[in-house]
Amino acid sequence: MEQTRFEYRGFVVIPMAAFDGGLYAAMAIICDDRGQQRASGVLGHFDSAEEASAFALSAGKDEIDHRLWHPAAA
Repeated sequence: MEQTRFEYRGFVVIPMAAFDGGLYAAMAIICDDRGQQRASGVLGHFDSAEEASAFALSAGKDEIDHRLWHPAAA
């Protein structure tokens, strides 16, 4: 399945929602300009794929903001 990609502050965020035991698990993949990818793991469970994807996108953006403000933590 083709995943929607969002560009944010020089990074690409790919929010994902996977059906998991009656709910949708939210996850995000973050790609930097060198092609390195980092997966979030499960961020939470939601009633719909849309809710899970929206949460994953928001969490991905928050992670990028944190990396830009705290580069040693990346």
